[in-house]
Amino acid sequence: MKKYFLYILILFFSSCEKVITIETDYSDERIVLDASIFKNINENFATAIVKVNKTAPYFGENNTIIENANVYIKTKNGNIDLNYNNKYEYYTNTIDHISFEEDYEFFVEFEEENYYSSEKLIKVSGIESVKFGDRKSLNNDEVELLITFTDPKEIGDFNLWKFGPKGEANTYDYLVSRDLYTNGNQFTFSFFIDKTKYFKNDEFVYIEMTGLTEEGFNYLNILTAQAGAQNGRPFSSASAIIRGNITNLSNPEKFPLGFYRVSEFDYFRLSKEDAPDGLFD
Repeated sequence: MKKYFLYILILFFSSCEKVITIETDYSDERIVLDASIFKNINENFATAIVKVNKTAPYFGENNTIIENANVYIKTKNGNIDLNYNNKYEYYTNTIDHISFEEDYEFFVEFEEENYYSSEKLIKVSGIESVKFGDRKSLNNDEVELLITFTDPKEIGDFNLWKFGPKGEANTYDYLVSRDLYTNGNQFTFSFFIDKTKYFKNDEFVYIEMTGLTEEGFNYLNILTAQAGAQNGRPFSSASAIIRGNITNLSNPEKFPLGFYRVSEFDYFRLSKEDAPDGLFD
């Protein structure tokens, strides 16, 4: 009797199975421009990196990377064409000499649309030291990092901090900051990392400090609020339309997503060997 009852249940649930097709209306396709020029604090040259994509429907499976755009940076010495790198799937080139006084104009031409932005190089103060702290977290796997820098009054008021890599995908954590209370002073702040993720594949943690404009700071705050976590690529497109600092000269109403920044950066590598005894036991 029990066997018959089981067969009836299986037949009942299998007969209720139904394939549902979800029709999604997607008409607001936009171009996404993740564009940056980076200058190391100790170097005179800079590297330009631009990722060009199209937005896609939520259930879309097609490749949205654009490989045939015309991308270039305009400087006082002429245009610098950015070449597409198939391995890393972005456009890139080197700017041999970069200054803080010059405007660096950014152009993308694709499908008869012209996209444009212009920024000056943002200076950073530099990282003085990074060391392991001794404060404990509620999470036993987290360890404290103490980051020290001096914030001169004449240098920009906003920064982006990058921590990583972590996990199998080598992702990074990001933190945006402004110098409301640190301007003109030395400052040390702490940041907790999960040692089981950060030191899973590497024996070091990389800390980077990058300059931001106020517009870039506000843009990032909105992105991280939407995401609900400080990870991923912060200057890429968001789940809702957020207007960045790039315009469409051909069709202003069809503005692109993404952001363009020109930033100086400094970095510090903290080794696992620098940790106090017993921290990784």
